[in-house]
Amino acid sequence: STHGGMESPAVPRYAPPPGFVRKTKAEKRELKAAKMRELRGEWRRREREGRRKQVAQRAAERGAMLERMSEEERADFWRAERAEKERLEQEKREQNERLDAALSDGVRVVVDLSYGATMNLKEQRSLARQLGRCWGANRRAPAPVALHLASMQRCPAPCLPQDGDHKRWKVRLLDEDLEHHFSPSDLVFLSPDADEALTCVDKSKVYVIGGLVDVSVQKRSSLTRAREEAARKER
Repeated sequence: STHGGMESPAVPRYAPPPGFVRKTKAEKRELKAAKMRELRGEWRRREREGRRKQVAQRAAERGAMLERMSEEERADFWRAERAEKERLEQEKREQNERLDAALSDGVRVVVDLSYGATMNLKEQRSLARQLGRCWGANRRAPAPVALHLASMQRCPAPCLPQDGDHKRWKVRLLDEDLEHHFSPSDLVFLSPDADEALTCVDKSKVYVIGGLVDVSVQKRSSLTRAREEAARKER
């Protein structure tokens, strides 16, 4: 271009250095994923170190507090500590009894993990966190349900909690898809897109929750799945 009769100086094009090889999108994704793994490892290391310091600090504070007490005060403190420990152990036993009873004869709720491959890595990891929260809520519930995780065999690893935590949960892990374990006539798919509202819970039915975290919003996914199985659909 010209301005006032003079040509603008040409802008030199960028020339990569000798031996430079441009990375593919897949290679860039893998590099990013490797960096994230490294960062997560460092974060976990710092978290463990922080917990160790907290434990050591609490032990030191407890020791100092006991030193300041009289013998009678220490005896009272230890009695109260033993009573609290026994209370927590009893609470844990009762919690396990409720969960065992639910698995034996409770309302069956299945998280359908067959959607795993349709989600990106961020969505899969979000699902893993939600499964942990789901188990935690059910574990603490006064009336827990019989929680099942279906399609474990084809569920991508990032969809599940790290370190295999789910294997220690009091849930039923089903390798195959849910239709291999339950009759379609017993299935009730819970979908926000269903026309009929869930008004009561029937213990003879199996309630299916789609294990799907869709930031991009995959509309009517669970509704389509219910139609494929010719099952009831409720919201």
